[in-house]
Amino acid sequence: MGDKNIDEHYQRVINRPYYYGYAKTGTTIYAYTKEEWGIGASSGGGDHNLIRSFYFSILLTVLVALPASLFALAFGVILLFNLSIMGLVMVFFGLLFGLAVLQGYFNVTEEWQGRNARKRNGLPKPWWTADDDRAYGWFREHPDPRIQMTLDYFPYSVKLRKEDEEQATQR
Repeated sequence: MGDKNIDEHYQRVINRPYYYGYAKTGTTIYAYTKEEWGIGASSGGGDHNLIRSFYFSILLTVLVALPASLFALAFGVILLFNLSIMGLVMVFFGLLFGLAVLQGYFNVTEEWQGRNARKRNGLPKPWWTADDDRAYGWFREHPDPRIQMTLDYFPYSVKLRKEDEEQATQR
């Protein structure tokens, strides 16, 4: 069995009720459920956000991965009849690109569901993730009745963990 604290932390991380992120512009931090998060936000700069967008996922899947997969499989099958090692390589890459098509499909459906959930609740798309310490500070200054100031809601918050330890030592 693992360490009790590590197991507790792991359970908090996988069962967290909200993810926190910024909209494309502004400094407001929003709380998103897993359903509203979609394919989520990037923790990097603005150039990474294009990759996690709905339209880029469709573009990549339909215009790049799908044709590459089909061409590689077609050439692989043709070359397999000649019993060429290149045929096996082409079939391998056809299957590999086929997995990219499958991943693209899952990204598109997940983001589509996230967009619909965000639209129902009036939330913007999360463009950048907000770490738990920043989100904790934001929601202390701007309380939200849905958000509790506990480690269950902010599992990676160092500030909250220190405050809990200080309160425990004062008792």
